Amino acid sequence: MFHWLSSYRYEYALATIPVQVILLAFYLFRRNLPTRTNTSFITIMVANLVMTVSDIVACEVLAIWQDIPLWVSYAANMVYFISFTIRGWALFDYAANECHAYPLAGRHGRFLAAIPSLALVGLTLVTPWLHTIFQIAPPTGYQTGPMYSAIYYCTYFYIALSTICVVVLRRALSRRQILGVLCCNAILLVGIIIRKQFDHTLVLSYFSMLSVLVIYLTIQNPDLFRNKKTELFNREAFNHIVAELLDQERPFSCLCICIDNYQSMRTLYGPRQLGNGLRLVGRWMRGTFADCHVFYWGNGGYLLLSTDAPKMDWPRVTTKIVQRFEHHWEGEGTTVGLSVSMLGLERPLMPDNPEEIMLLVNQVFRHVAEENSRGSYVASTDLLARIERSKTVEEALGRALDERRLEVHMQPIYSVQEQRVVGAEALARLTDPTMGPIPPNEFIKVAEQNGSIMELGRQVFERVCLFLEGSQAQELGIRRVNVNLSPAQCLNDELAKELADIASKHGVSMDLFDFEVTETLFEDNAAIQRQVLELRKHGAVFSLDDFGTGVSNLTRLMDLPVHVVKLDVGVVRSYFDGRIAILPDLVGMIHKAKMTAVLEGVETRQMMDGVEAMGCDYVQGYFFSRPLPPEEFITYLRNLGHQGVTP
Repeated sequence: MFHWLSSYRYEYALATIPVQVILLAFYLFRRNLPTRTNTSFITIMVANLVMTVSDIVACEVLAIWQDIPLWVSYAANMVYFISFTIRGWALFDYAANECHAYPLAGRHGRFLAAIPSLALVGLTLVTPWLHTIFQIAPPTGYQTGPMYSAIYYCTYFYIALSTICVVVLRRALSRRQILGVLCCNAILLVGIIIRKQFDHTLVLSYFSMLSVLVIYLTIQNPDLFRNKKTELFNREAFNHIVAELLDQERPFSCLCICIDNYQSMRTLYGPRQLGNGLRLVGRWMRGTFADCHVFYWGNGGYLLLSTDAPKMDWPRVTTKIVQRFEHHWEGEGTTVGLSVSMLGLERPLMPDNPEEIMLLVNQVFRHVAEENSRGSYVASTDLLARIERSKTVEEALGRALDERRLEVHMQPIYSVQEQRVVGAEALARLTDPTMGPIPPNEFIKVAEQNGSIMELGRQVFERVCLFLEGSQAQELGIRRVNVNLSPAQCLNDELAKELADIASKHGVSMDLFDFEVTETLFEDNAAIQRQVLELRKHGAVFSLDDFGTGVSNLTRLMDLPVHVVKLDVGVVRSYFDGRIAILPDLVGMIHKAKMTAVLEGVETRQMMDGVEAMGCDYVQGYFFSRPLPPEEFITYLRNLGHQGVTP
């Protein structure tokens, strides 16, 4: 049994030392964020470890202070008090960096906040001569000095100040960050109180270690900022780094890099092999662009962030990336071939808020491939204007859905054989009080991206039910109304039930609906196919929309649960413009599959005559009518007369 010289109890302090050493070593050998917050946390851990060890050493040397040089006793105690002071300040500095408090305090905010600790360190350093904090002298040995209490008051001050910062600036923090800092402060405060109650037990180090563990587990764990698949920084790491760069007013720029056709590559190589490939790409980027921070954005997206913006040669960087992607990625039992699209984003085009920058980067990633196809490799004011337009459309759509202002227009579907209008396609329309009419391709795309497509689909369907319930559409010859279904809608397990319930509420039979879907809806998705089968059980039928734009063939057509195939507008126009002559063959192929062919985009008498000559079944387009509001559509049907003759 080791014989201690003093009467102090060291059990708690000794137990914390190996834990602190392991945690510090583990943390230092991990890849951490290059931020001041990280520096503050390391300072906390080092100061806490030094404080623990020096506390034990100081107690021991005081037991034999008469037998050793006096300066040794002074030095051991001074190290303890200085590390105690630095630990208290570092905890505040950590909290202030987390909630971005320093920029609000002005240019010298950090220095002003450090004055109490600097003053206390100064008082500690002059203690051997002025005895400000403590004194070691005969006959009693160690005695507290007139400024001894300032050691604790300084810590109380920083605990209070950091708590105020967190409470006042809580909107800049997540709930996890708020709880982490507040719990840390509470634990440390309890530790100081208990330390004073048990003067001869070194218990404060134990509570200090607990406070460090709380910060580590809730806020500072490196795994929170790392993408496991690629071993790169993730989006949250980007948010932290950018926030600090903004606080310091340092310039930076980004390069957004997307794996082309990521979902197709995932299908081709499988999740595991592609994951290995993504990790190889990440390692190469980290090694090649050591002067940049590299992030994995998800779904095949990488981001390079340069803090040396004026000197960063992005053309050189992009050329190097393209050249590397010309070769396969090999390693870890993986060989994958990938290509990329890239788009640079310069600081002058970015907002001054990290959350808004995150949103902007998300939008830029969606436009990378499109911009490259236009020959653009740097984000422009034009792109940002389109992104801003998209945000405005998203807000307008949200208001319209909340206020249930979404409209539905009807476009006639004409039967070539019966020579009359027998159906209609319901098309969503949005008119904002400020923006005016918003094109469907804009707000539907936004709805699919932000998840509001579910509610949009429900409101469109209910509008159609209201139309069928309150009009004479069926008496005027309308047999079915076509309603578009997005693949995202069909991911809803309750889709069939929801639509059937809406139709039942309005007393409308489901066999009045023909749901239009794209071919991708049926690709290897059992959940979607279940919804299709459920809707068919209720009496609805399905049409395949946009045929001719994908990889459809006769064999595949025969396997799909559809009875009508709608040929894409682009295919129809290409035929009548004399560019592609396959339209009659496509119609014939559809008929051979024992299905019905519908041609969209028929606008002239010449096109109509050609459609009739090739034996198409149904026609839709401006030759008959543009999409009309429900009331105008009923008037249109009445004007055609009960015979429904061609206009």
